[in-house]
Amino acid sequence: MHTLAVIASAWQWNVPGLVCCGAILAVYAALGGLRRSRTLAWFVSAEIFLAVVVCSPLDLIARQYLLTGEAIEQLSIGLVASYLFTLGAPESLLRKLHLDRVRVPYFLAWIAGMAVLSIWYLPRLLNAALLSSAVRGVEYATLLAGGAMFWWPIHSPLREQRIRLVPTSLLYLAAATVWCSLLGLALAFAQTSGHYLRGPDTLHIADSLVTDWSLTPENDQQTAGLLFWIGAAAVLLTEVMSVYYRWYISPEVRNEFASNVKTIPAPPGPGAP
Repeated sequence: MHTLAVIASAWQWNVPGLVCCGAILAVYAALGGLRRSRTLAWFVSAEIFLAVVVCSPLDLIARQYLLTGEAIEQLSIGLVASYLFTLGAPESLLRKLHLDRVRVPYFLAWIAGMAVLSIWYLPRLLNAALLSSAVRGVEYATLLAGGAMFWWPIHSPLREQRIRLVPTSLLYLAAATVWCSLLGLALAFAQTSGHYLRGPDTLHIADSLVTDWSLTPENDQQTAGLLFWIGAAAVLLTEVMSVYYRWYISPEVRNEFASNVKTIPAPPGPGAP
């Protein structure tokens, strides 16, 4: 069977990932968040997206075959799934739990988000996550928590906890883009893990990946770094455009535009000297 067909058929029940999904859903339901609303739609989207990622062939590829798969999966969980969960946080429940009184400086949120994306590429942690289901579950949980902290200053349901769209949010995202670019370069050339293509070959595609796809450990590592760089930049720069749009349609900009229009003097009439 063709390698792509084998990979496409490799769906699985990922116990650590599904436990993580179930725990988040249980907490959300216990807090009374299962009411029809736009935030519930975002939350359900996040749950589905996370379950699909961890049960898809991508997770098996990430655990047994390619660092490239691990890079894509970490980006999907740490930046995309956490983004959706942040949008799915209900404001009323947060105020009910008095979380509106908790103020986390945005620079600490930035550090937490970038640190979580970085630490799981340390060789010891990466090997532990690839070999142990328990550590893998911890990896999922920390990626979600760190990602949610990163997005919180921009998309918190509590408006008083958000940072200014311009210029603070833009600088916040630009700094993250630079960090992820450097991390992608480091990932491409630094020593990470010797686990890949030397462990179990459940799908019997290891030889094909090397001979037909030229994904030797060295090429795989460079591809992982490149895709991490491009993927993170795509997510973050898309958010930059979203910030510009939200700022452009904000009441602040509209009021400033209206006041500028009022101060423009009317043109003189036909008979004016």
